[in-house]
Amino acid sequence: MSRPPHTFRPAALALLLAAAALAAAAAPEPLRLSVTVDFPDDVTKGPFDRAKLDEVMATIQETGATQVNWMYYGGIDPADPGRGNIWNSHWAPHGLTTLAAIGEPLQAAVRAAHARGLEIHGVVKPYNGGLSGTYPLGSPEAGSRSPLRRVGGTVQQVIPFLEAHPEMRIQRRPADPAEATTGPIREIRLVKADAGPTRLQPDRIRIWVSEDNYRYQPLPLVPGGSVTVEPARREVRDYHGNVLTKAGDPVRVVRLTGLDLRAPFVVLTTTFDDGAGDFRNTPTGMIEALGDDGRPLACSVATHAALWIRPRDFRSYGLEFDMGYGHLPVALDEPWRGAKGNPWQPFSGEDEFAEETLFGKGPAGGFIGLARGRNDYLAAAPCEAYPEVRALWLGWVRAMLDAGVDGVNLRISAHGCLSDEPGAYGWNPPVLAAYRARFGDGPVDPARLAAVRGDFYTAFVREASALVRGRGRRLSVHLHAEAFRPDPVFGQQNGVPANIEFQWRRWIEEGLVDAVYLRTSWFEAAEDPLGAASTQRSRLRRALADPVAAEMLAVAGRHGLPVTLNRYIGRAAGLDEYLDDLELVARDGRFAGFDVYEFFDLAQADPEKPGLTRRLGRVEALRDRYRALAAPAR
Repeated sequence: MSRPPHTFRPAALALLLAAAALAAAAAPEPLRLSVTVDFPDDVTKGPFDRAKLDEVMATIQETGATQVNWMYYGGIDPADPGRGNIWNSHWAPHGLTTLAAIGEPLQAAVRAAHARGLEIHGVVKPYNGGLSGTYPLGSPEAGSRSPLRRVGGTVQQVIPFLEAHPEMRIQRRPADPAEATTGPIREIRLVKADAGPTRLQPDRIRIWVSEDNYRYQPLPLVPGGSVTVEPARREVRDYHGNVLTKAGDPVRVVRLTGLDLRAPFVVLTTTFDDGAGDFRNTPTGMIEALGDDGRPLACSVATHAALWIRPRDFRSYGLEFDMGYGHLPVALDEPWRGAKGNPWQPFSGEDEFAEETLFGKGPAGGFIGLARGRNDYLAAAPCEAYPEVRALWLGWVRAMLDAGVDGVNLRISAHGCLSDEPGAYGWNPPVLAAYRARFGDGPVDPARLAAVRGDFYTAFVREASALVRGRGRRLSVHLHAEAFRPDPVFGQQNGVPANIEFQWRRWIEEGLVDAVYLRTSWFEAAEDPLGAASTQRSRLRRALADPVAAEMLAVAGRHGLPVTLNRYIGRAAGLDEYLDDLELVARDGRFAGFDVYEFFDLAQADPEKPGLTRRLGRVEALRDRYRALAAPAR
């Protein structure tokens, strides 16, 4: 008797179910989309209330994202030892109005996200103790936000913890005994990156001075000196790692001699008002000041560039020294318009990506600033070796968990550690004490110092992991492929503390983390030369082919950790390329997610308009491409 056609033998049914299970296992999970909200950026444009916060979540949901990543900057209760104060900073003009309307931002965001069925993870940046930017010492704003000083000014924003414990910021190594810290400038050496001819002569240079880095005044002096060709004393590389000068190469040197400059701040300009500049080098490689007996003087440099309050004009305001712009090449003898107007006007359009000189408003030349002294500490980056600092960080993690987040993410890059010479920092007393206990006396080896500091940071990761998992939540970490490498170029290191081994393999192999965020973009997505006609370093295929990124993906894969790519939508690539990158990641089996960084580039508040104003069709484009990727194949 034949069986009904729809009836299966048990063995056949078992085989069918097994085949279905194998097929399901082989089928990749759909790429998960998330969006990061860095809320201080959002309140630069306009205030938020609960309705606008709900619109943020609705807009994120419209793209297809199911997760929000929300940056945390400390509590707002005056009694909270871990409180933040970025909401009352120059950077966030609508911050206090927003706090009055919604309360503590992360708590409000958790309620808004969960109301729409979205997951929300808190993102903490342990090294972000404030902003590296300064108000010039002589400006009306000096000291208005913090009394802490850097060369040339007072810090624009520092968390109360670091105000109370400024010595717990990351500290500079001991002074170089070969450099003088006092005495007048007797000579200035200006070094061109090569030995090519130059139109720059000593008598074409003019000197401006200031006692307080504000509204410099010209000296009547027409300097004398000489122009020679001599061997370069050191190698010079630019922001992107390109070698401009090899040690020993012939370079052209313009010397200004017979000087007696006692002002702490000096600016050099030229008298050229037309023609192309030819005296080109990085600012840090271009200028050297010598004192009595020809001894080098400890100095910091500046151009017009700044990350906040930009661009800088020394005639009407003051300069930003030691902020990471000293490695962007400039031409000293570019025409300088002087009183005819400021040639470095800020960008006022809508599309940031179209502004190829975004980073610091570009490498314009025409002058160079010189300040006596170097910074003893990074502006607002706490040192991991202090128990009090690690307790502060764990307090932030605990506060995010108390707010109800679904997970916690640790991200190292930050705005409080910017410097022209990041490799000079990390010599805090508890670091050195641990170093001596392990390695004994003698000269400090930076590689060993990095290992000591890395152990301190890993101790924090262990405690954070236990705390987060103890609450039944997941811990994820950012792996910075641009910076976690043995030999980063300056631009890759910018925004990440140097002289510390971030032991990411150890975090994974010890089972401390549940997920990974891969970040390949250099600080503020400035991978490519400013003003370049094409972008190459920021190409995602190139970034993912990098050996460090490939190893990070492989290690995470071996341990079964889901990896999400974090990528700028406003700066890393144009929109079409960005959408192609989303598709590339979706088809790359090594990734589980794609994080859109950041919401500010999708929609913005405007105090003159209701709701949010969407930017450049990005929300709709993301939505449509993601839907197409998620649609079943026909």
